[in-house]
Amino acid sequence: MPRHQRYRVVERIDVGGMAEVYRGLFSTLEGIQKEVAIKRVLPHLTRNEKFVRMFLDEARTSMVLNHANIVQVFDVGRAAGTYFIVMEYVDGHNLRRIFQRASERGMRIPVEIAVYIMIEVCKALAHAHERKGPDGKPLGIVHRDVSPPNVLISKAGEVKLTDFGLAKAATQVEHTDPGVVKGKFSYLSPEAAEGAQIDCRADIFSAGTVLFELLTGRKLFLGKTDMETVELVRKAQVPPVRRLNPDVPRELERILRRALARDPRKRYPAARDMAEDLARFLFEQAQRKVTAMDVARFVEDLFRPAQDKIEDRVDALLHEEIINLSSMGYIRDAQPGEGRQPLTDADLSEPVRKAGRIPATALWDAMSASRAQVSEMLDEVGSAIASQGSVAVSGGPSRRTLVAWGIGFLVLLLALAYVVVRYVYAL
Repeated sequence: MPRHQRYRVVERIDVGGMAEVYRGLFSTLEGIQKEVAIKRVLPHLTRNEKFVRMFLDEARTSMVLNHANIVQVFDVGRAAGTYFIVMEYVDGHNLRRIFQRASERGMRIPVEIAVYIMIEVCKALAHAHERKGPDGKPLGIVHRDVSPPNVLISKAGEVKLTDFGLAKAATQVEHTDPGVVKGKFSYLSPEAAEGAQIDCRADIFSAGTVLFELLTGRKLFLGKTDMETVELVRKAQVPPVRRLNPDVPRELERILRRALARDPRKRYPAARDMAEDLARFLFEQAQRKVTAMDVARFVEDLFRPAQDKIEDRVDALLHEEIINLSSMGYIRDAQPGEGRQPLTDADLSEPVRKAGRIPATALWDAMSASRAQVSEMLDEVGSAIASQGSVAVSGGPSRRTLVAWGIGFLVLLLALAYVVVRYVYAL
């Protein structure tokens, strides 16, 4: 790395149609380093003067924003024939990835966590909307792309809004042409979808669509094509959220419906007002205290590998070996019985129902085989192995004897592994 080079790329963490984002290191005196995110314009787009001006608009807008809920921009520069922005590196996940993970795990984001995240987003929007220039006049910043990929959640539970690439401010060099639609279609406001003039209330509508997705686990507006999606946005027909998630209180549904009003005049006039309503709901209606630590704990649990996979595998191997031994004649009546019938909740113990899984021991119990019978089965295995071993001839043990020894040894190993796994997860 050249001595004068301040930034060093470590790895690429994201790429889009217009830019790519890297995790990098900023080096200063005495080798002191700081992690940063470097957003770089794709080289072929540097020939598009209009896009370059829009990219510089993002840098210009972001540099005047200084808030805990907004990803900070430190520097802007040009190197290797393209432009780049140096930003705060957020070690965590964006909201889109969190949605995907929750879906994979069959989980729903808790209502109080969803409300807290949206309060933080509204605080970021309030700062941007109310920011004033050196002359004391409002800059009139509108984000225009409030959507899950642009909401970052750090491992510490911090919520940060990023990517003001489509933001419109009065000081911008590049203004949006009349009638041009910018932003992710599912999160547009009706007036933005129609190409009309927009203000901060468009961001409030977009925040409402994100909150709807947080509460229900599904997009509010999603058509088969982009044009169909835009048409759904224009109509802005919002289904009852309580029908999709009965855990949502009526007061929260009222707040959501106000944010998603098709007529901008019926929405919250400012993001600050929406944040205050959500905070009042959280403390007065829900009566729950939520902090960044709660968000961090939820995200950590969400992305923690499932702990029961190894245990399930051991259970399956044990059950398979029992069936194999039965089919070879070493265990009598292991397969017939009630175990062939579908199990109901009444057949299972309370711990099994709560755990949501059926270990091998529960299957044995449900098959009307008592612990004494199971012990008897294992004794039969030992007797079979012993009897096979006693028929040794001068030429050494027979093939059947070797197979019996091997199976017995495997059963013992699996049983030992099962006991160890149960002990470890009990800690």
